[in-house]
Amino acid sequence: MSGAAPRVAIVGAGPAGLFTLCALLREAPGASVDVFERLPTPFGLVRSGVAPDHQGVKAVVRQFERAFATDRVRLVADCEVGGDIPLSLLADAYDMVFLATGAPHARRLGVAGEDLPGVYSAISFMGWLNGHPDHASLQPRIGERVVIVGGGNVALDVARVLAKTPREMESSDLCAHARHLCGRARSITIVARGGPEATRFSPTELKALSRLEAAAFQVELPSGADRSAPVVAALAALETTPPAGATRICFRFGLTAGEAVGEGCLEQVRFQRADGSVEALDADMLISAIGQQAALAGSEAVHAVGWASGERGDIPASRAQALGVVRQALETMRPVPRQAARARLDEVISSSGAGYLDWAAWKRIDQAEISSAAPPRPREKLVSWAALRATARLHETNT
Repeated sequence: MSGAAPRVAIVGAGPAGLFTLCALLREAPGASVDVFERLPTPFGLVRSGVAPDHQGVKAVVRQFERAFATDRVRLVADCEVGGDIPLSLLADAYDMVFLATGAPHARRLGVAGEDLPGVYSAISFMGWLNGHPDHASLQPRIGERVVIVGGGNVALDVARVLAKTPREMESSDLCAHARHLCGRARSITIVARGGPEATRFSPTELKALSRLEAAAFQVELPSGADRSAPVVAALAALETTPPAGATRICFRFGLTAGEAVGEGCLEQVRFQRADGSVEALDADMLISAIGQQAALAGSEAVHAVGWASGERGDIPASRAQALGVVRQALETMRPVPRQAARARLDEVISSSGAGYLDWAAWKRIDQAEISSAAPPRPREKLVSWAALRATARLHETNT
């Protein structure tokens, strides 16, 4: 990189985008950065996707907040790139554009009955738990028999939150509209298509299940399972955990979802074994945690980071990947005159009348949520678009 400091746009204020921001401020200290975010709130997956009882993971926002302390960084929230503002215009107006819009679309199971009441994607369900405004009106049908399809940590997150007691969740930021679900499930079955060795459960998350106050475990390991594999050993250890309550969590392997069945709502989930035989599990709720798909498509003029790039790592992995992408982008950047494109962008922003939200607007939301929470709960989230926008603009000033 040589010459004038670059002007940079980041699309997406989730962990990948904000790790990219932090890397830019280190690697190109003179850069000015505009961070565009579709929602009225920053932090993406950290705020709206990470399980509400994982407050340690959510603490990464403190690092992100420090990055917005400089006047060279601007948040442009409640602004949809690809809708309000064309991505191509950003590519023309900025020296570098980073696409960090994640993978917000759930991968469907592709089975009959998938749209029955009682069947939900993990994205929408976790979004509802966390107060994501797109999912605040979900109103899931929560019964005593839950089936979760998926072999990753998201499936474990869903099971853990459903099995926890109200007392266990009192220091979380679980939304008020979701607190009635705590401890309601009596049977939670986690079903993976492959064997236990092929799952992406982390031993750490499996061990966290063993600390639940009111759960008992049943792990149906195949006879040929490699018990020396860390994930299999962690699963086997779960089964030796003394029963502590009325919620039974069962792990099943080698079953492929075939059909969701019910008259007007979910009543049963049918699975197929490798030998072609069928097994039916009674269920009031089916949650699909089989992956996600990206939103905006990138281009040669845009650097994709995080899940938007096809990566599927965790939050720490996003940090390392963002640094690598930033360094490569800085090495290949060739500044060109962009005054005309920037003037067009300013015109689009000013003529839209949308009233995009800045960092000060977010801090009004932040303070309102914190001040309305009863300790030890860290915040009482605003969950509707209208409430978020109204609070963001409360006592709005030009400073």
